[in-house]
Amino acid sequence: MKETKTAKTDPECPTLLHYLAKVLMRSDASLVMFIEDLPHVEAAARISVQFILSSINSLYTGLEKVKDELELARTTISDPSDAFVRAMDPFVSRMQPVLDSLKSSGNALDLGLKQMLSYFGEATDSADSIKPEDFFNLIISFSSALQKAALDVHAAEAKKKPISAPKVTIETDEQQQNTIKMSHSQSSDHYLSPPSSQGRAAGTITIGRGDVDQAIRSIREGQRRRRHDRPLSKMFLDGASSSGNRISRIYDA
Repeated sequence: MKETKTAKTDPECPTLLHYLAKVLMRSDASLVMFIEDLPHVEAAARISVQFILSSINSLYTGLEKVKDELELARTTISDPSDAFVRAMDPFVSRMQPVLDSLKSSGNALDLGLKQMLSYFGEATDSADSIKPEDFFNLIISFSSALQKAALDVHAAEAKKKPISAPKVTIETDEQQQNTIKMSHSQSSDHYLSPPSSQGRAAGTITIGRGDVDQAIRSIREGQRRRRHDRPLSKMFLDGASSSGNRISRIYDA
């Protein structure tokens, strides 16, 4: 996505990104605003995945140390007034399934992100592998550059279109009479069929001018269109386990 410049520039398409924007506006202008279908990318770009995974591992390691201290206290502490065992034993029993679920979710997150990066052709095992948050930032910057290129293409095409002067036709009295006779001879029961270029409503793949204008208007105003058919995001749907603890089911199939 970074390599978007062409070897031979053209005034209409100075870069490969402008050519891509031109093709998208001719085929489906809504694809220029593809970022609307990725509402969580901006938030994901602000999160450090490595820091989250490191925090999960630290919590899990800390609980293991508490368990070791608890076992040691059971064998060495003989003072009945010492409440360490009485306080920490239920805490460990309560936190163990929570941290087990958290660690499982972290492992699933790490695996899912690696699969996503591999799908886009990024290396995941080398030392210089791209971080997930950097990849999400790359998508955001590519979307902004694509929208700007679409505005440039739209402006260039608008300059090429000549402004035609209105045509004025003066009909003679005889031509007017013929026009009136022809209009009376037509039956009022026959209606014109709708044009075939009705776009998506007619079941064709023709993209209407309104779609281009709507996409350009959205880019200029910086407002996202309302998408009533957008599926709900599957985020942290918590359910109760057999032990009564709530466990995240975000990674369930």
